[in-house]
Amino acid sequence: MIYMNKFVCISQRRLRRLSRIPLQSFSSKTKEDYFHVLKLPRNFDVSADDMKSSYMELMKELHPDRHTLKSSEEQEEIAQHASKVTNAYQILKFPHKRSSHMLDLLGSSLTEESSGELVGFDFLNTVMELREKIFDAGEHENKELLNDLSKENQARIESVCEDLANAFRIQDIPTAQKLTAKLQYWNRINESLRSLL
Repeated sequence: MIYMNKFVCISQRRLRRLSRIPLQSFSSKTKEDYFHVLKLPRNFDVSADDMKSSYMELMKELHPDRHTLKSSEEQEEIAQHASKVTNAYQILKFPHKRSSHMLDLLGSSLTEESSGELVGFDFLNTVMELREKIFDAGEHENKELLNDLSKENQARIESVCEDLANAFRIQDIPTAQKLTAKLQYWNRINESLRSLL
């Protein structure tokens, strides 16, 4: 079967390959709860201000200058904890990483194989069409179109984030998995657009 539209003509086989493109994996593997590390409630919609405030407060407490009189072993433990705090913040401050982490904690991690199946061929076709628009706009240095595409994509990201917050709130894990996969694709579109603007 061939999917056609004014932007791209792709075979079902090519769509299957796209569905197997690995989504970025942010799995902690150790199942360490980064919300706990930052002393935050485990909520997808935790505010960026709360995250940053908690991070800054913890890093102030863990600053090496505050622990110069401690033993080298204690200083090493503090440095390792500071590293965990920084890593936790780097994961949680990005919605697509935060949602992946929450799924990991719930034992429902996304896999490379399932991501394309979760979003489906129609969604993947939409992503390919959008990538084609971005490529064409970049080739023609059409900054206005790139800005418009960026605004549209940001609206998609915000919408998915709202839906994700609700899915996690009501513990609808299958929906959270599907939305997380979509959010990761939209995030990659966002990165492509940023590189051209």
